[in-house]
Amino acid sequence: MATILLALLTACGQPTNSFGAIANKPADEGANNSGNDPATAQTGSIQPLIATSELVVGPNRMALGLLENNVPIPDAAQTHVHVRFFKLNGDQATLVGEEDAHYYGEGLGDRGTFITHPTFDAPGNWGVEVQVTRPGKPASVQRLGLQVTPKGDAVALGTPAPRSKTPTAGEVKDLKTITSAARPDPRLYRLSVDQAVTSGKPSIILFATPGFCQTAVCGPGVDVLGRLADRFGDKANAVHVEVYQYPFDPLKEVKMMQEWGLKSEPWLFLVDRTGHVTARFEGGITYRELEPEVAKLVQ
Repeated sequence: MATILLALLTACGQPTNSFGAIANKPADEGANNSGNDPATAQTGSIQPLIATSELVVGPNRMALGLLENNVPIPDAAQTHVHVRFFKLNGDQATLVGEEDAHYYGEGLGDRGTFITHPTFDAPGNWGVEVQVTRPGKPASVQRLGLQVTPKGDAVALGTPAPRSKTPTAGEVKDLKTITSAARPDPRLYRLSVDQAVTSGKPSIILFATPGFCQTAVCGPGVDVLGRLADRFGDKANAVHVEVYQYPFDPLKEVKMMQEWGLKSEPWLFLVDRTGHVTARFEGGITYRELEPEVAKLVQ
């Protein structure tokens, strides 16, 4: 399972021992849960890794995984994680935001992650300090360097959702020719993406390959999509898009992946009534994280 999680934790963070001189320390030093000086601390054996392939100017959903000796920690659900974000300029590091991360692991086994929502106001070098407090364990403080880009490859927040023509249940004799799910849910293939995002209703669009997922989180993601369809019914369109072309050759992605700018899977997008993307979720998802977001969308 550690190998699977390492495959998921793909990308943006690199370990660093120091942010140099740190300005703008919080007035409440209690925010530093480790009890160490946040300007100098680098302690503990925890390895924080970023499970988000692109960080961009503006709001982001950033996922963190925690490893110990290259194995996911077993007590993640009981672990408290506080994250601080720094803008780096040469040897200066300025604190610009901090928050407690929320752990989401339902249905994901040891592939659950800690989710934060940083907003970056400029591209370039940034830093994140991860303060970890586990039950009965020494506290840990680790730092990672981040690279923030002006924009990413995936469809951006606030932009129109691509009008992709995806196959529907009404067009095929067997749903297993348009999804690698073991037990396809016909509701998730009732509409094509272009029909969904132009329907005047909010849409939940999931790109995932449950039968061939590299990170083993696609199947649980499709299950979450089905639960959201149960919860919201005809108030929102739920659409699953298979990543690979039938007969599901891992070397042949469907063209919709390129239309949405996706270089990894799974990805889930929330689209509002006007057809604009309002939220993006990369990697493992849970019903507990998604349900409140969809509820706001359908109001």
